[in-house]
Amino acid sequence: DLYDRDGVKGVVCIVSDEGTHGLVISLEQIYLTWSEFRKPDLRTVGAGNRTDGEENMRTVEAYIAANGLSWDDFPAFKWCREQGEGWYLPSIDELLTIGHNYNGGSRMKNNRQARNKFNDALKDAGGKRMDRMVYYFSSTEMDEKNAYTSHTSLEPPYVVEIPKYNKFLVRAVHKF
Repeated sequence: DLYDRDGVKGVVCIVSDEGTHGLVISLEQIYLTWSEFRKPDLRTVGAGNRTDGEENMRTVEAYIAANGLSWDDFPAFKWCREQGEGWYLPSIDELLTIGHNYNGGSRMKNNRQARNKFNDALKDAGGKRMDRMVYYFSSTEMDEKNAYTSHTSLEPPYVVEIPKYNKFLVRAVHKF
């Protein structure tokens, strides 16, 4: 479903058991790096939360402030932040749940109807369809070189570590 309240517009991708809270995914996506640091300047930021990307966003913000850096050093986070107040780069578990829900609640069977419904909601709202075959960056870092990524396809592996300085797809999420 389309969510459009208080300046937050996106497609609902996760709903709580009681149906009153959840997560909205951005209508747009973009290819960006997680961070701009390469050898020999690779660094661990501390964004290790697997379940809460909002917490990882705060960790990156604190790291930037403590080290005299800028959001330009973390393009994926900067882009999510530029979507507006409360938008953030999802954690790896949030991304995995989005992939699960994108496929109708299970990756054990092919549910083209569920994927089409999800993508049609994005398109109908003026956004871009999810790309099943390309990995999306999560806000969860593995170490100084890699961050976790996931895709929405049925085929494993669902989680792959990718160098932070490579460009992969980014989608922002917002809690409601």
